[in-house]
Amino acid sequence: MKRFNILLLVLVLMALPAFALKPKWVGNTPKELNNTYRFVEVVSYGNNIVVARENAVEVLAKNEQLLRAVTANVETGKLSHIDQKRVNGKLSETITTQVDINMTVKGEAYRLQAAIVDEYSYRTQGSIKLHTLYMVAVTDNPIFDRAYLTTNYGAAPIAMSIIPGLGQIYKGSTVKGISMFAGTALCAGGALLCENQRSDYKNKMKEQPQFAKSYNTKANNWETGRNICLGATAAVWIYNIIDAAAAKGARRVKVEKSRNRSLTISPIPTSDGAALSVVYQF
Repeated sequence: MKRFNILLLVLVLMALPAFALKPKWVGNTPKELNNTYRFVEVVSYGNNIVVARENAVEVLAKNEQLLRAVTANVETGKLSHIDQKRVNGKLSETITTQVDINMTVKGEAYRLQAAIVDEYSYRTQGSIKLHTLYMVAVTDNPIFDRAYLTTNYGAAPIAMSIIPGLGQIYKGSTVKGISMFAGTALCAGGALLCENQRSDYKNKMKEQPQFAKSYNTKANNWETGRNICLGATAAVWIYNIIDAAAAKGARRVKVEKSRNRSLTISPIPTSDGAALSVVYQF
């Protein structure tokens, strides 16, 4: 009965939908494709989400790693305007959620511009804990890569689910993945136990023929249990593959090179007078 209760709990956990999965970028910021900006994760707190968002801006302005990057790159303290927007849950060439922070770098006034890519919040100890992912410019002419939010993981989770639960863990559903693995192992272990017991009673039938009828009944009961466990093992394994293919995973950020292109023409001095420099940025 205890084993049955454990199996039932495992099956319930496997069936749970992925509510409020922690995004993949939490604690593991995406990789930038150029050095004109930084992905920065900020953790802030507040009595409500509005206060937590306001505090996130203050935390961003005091980020030491970011300030070192700005100090190393900024020269004039002037930044081109970042104008991007969210379309169908993805970030297009522009982002509307923009943050301007007035600060001082090298003793000069500097306006740090950032754009919010995503956020993740939950309640803890009576307050809201907010994780915010920013794209922050660290040069005068930043080129923001295109950042997409997606819950799609392609075919990889299906292939990984040959080992039960691995696909779910890859998609961010750790509890469900562990439940898948435990459920499969529990059913397979039950099948092995039943088969051992069936085999023992079959041997006893030969050793003690006077009790053959009783032992045969018990052997048949254990055989039925084995078949049920084998069927459950197969069912959990198949469900594990279907779930890995169909269930949404945790939000993750995909980064592609920006499609922005620019042509810069500027005069340069030469020994004969002056010339023009033409630079096309892909």
